[in-house]
Amino acid sequence: MHRGRGGRMRHLRIYRAIRLIQRTGSIRKAAEILAISPSALNRSVQGFEDELGLPVFDRVPGGVRLTTAGELLLDMLDRHLTEFDDFRTQLANLREGLSGELRLAFGSDLGAGLVLASVREFEDAFPGVSVSIATAESAAPLHRREADLALLSNPETDDATQVLHAQRLPLAAWEGTASPAETKGLWDLVSRRLLLPLDGSGSRVAVSHLMRRHRLSVRTVSALPAAQVAQQLAGTSRVAIFPDTLFEAAPAPGIRRLSLPLGEVQLCVLRAARVPMIRPAQAFLTLLQRRLDEARGPGEART
Repeated sequence: MHRGRGGRMRHLRIYRAIRLIQRTGSIRKAAEILAISPSALNRSVQGFEDELGLPVFDRVPGGVRLTTAGELLLDMLDRHLTEFDDFRTQLANLREGLSGELRLAFGSDLGAGLVLASVREFEDAFPGVSVSIATAESAAPLHRREADLALLSNPETDDATQVLHAQRLPLAAWEGTASPAETKGLWDLVSRRLLLPLDGSGSRVAVSHLMRRHRLSVRTVSALPAAQVAQQLAGTSRVAIFPDTLFEAAPAPGIRRLSLPLGEVQLCVLRAARVPMIRPAQAFLTLLQRRLDEARGPGEART
C-alpha cells in the first residue's frame, strides 16, 4: 500500500520510539521522555507490530524486552536512522549555504602540488567550511562513509562508487640539481636512487609496469608520499617519478623537470554511490576540475 509523506514520517517517529523503549526498558519511561501517555505509545507500538506481523517486544513484569525479531529490527533501525540523520544534515547545508565539513581522501601519490593548491583555494573561497584530509589508496573511506570525495590514481571501482571525473595524467620525472650528468633516457635513471610513490598507489603500479616493459631493474628506491618529495629531492642527485600534479607550477628550487615519456595514470574523483552529494563537495569538485583543465596541455582531453 502506498503511503504519503505523513506515513513515512510516522514510521520515523515509531522507529525512534522503539529505540528509546529498548534503551529505557520500559514503555512508561520512554513515554515520559517523549511527553506522551504510556497508553498512546503502547497503541502505536502494537499498531506497528500488527503491521509487521511479529511482536517487537515481550511484555514482562517491570517493563519490556526485545524479541528475536525485535533485535533484528533494531539493528536495521539504527542503520536507517543514522543514514536519515546524515541526510537531514546534508539538507540543512543545502538550505543554509556552504557550511559544515568537507571530508577528502587523497591517494598518497596525489596529495601535493596542484591538488593541495586546490584545497587552499577552496578554503579561501569558503571560509565557513571545515576541511579534513585523509590518505587512502582505495575507495574504502567512501564505503565507510568517512569521506565525501576520494581522489585516486588508477582506482578499482565497483557498484558502491561513482566516478565523478576521470582524466589521463602524465607520469613525470624530476631530478635534483646536484645530478652529475645530463639525463637522456629512462636507462639513466635506474642507477640512481629513485623516489617513487608508496606501494599500493596506482602510480607505483604504473611505474613498475613501465620498468618491466623496458626490461629495466631499479637498484635503490625510497618510497614516500607526494607531499614529502620536494624536501627529499631538492639539491640532490636523486630522481622522482610521480604524477604530473606533484608541483603546482614550476618545481621547487633545487629541482628540475626531465623531458621523458613515462606513460600515464588515470586520475579519478570518486564518491559513494546513492549518497546525496553535499554542496561543499560539489564546489570543490568544480574548482578541482577547473584547475586540472587549466593545467592540461593543448589537445589533451578528459576521459
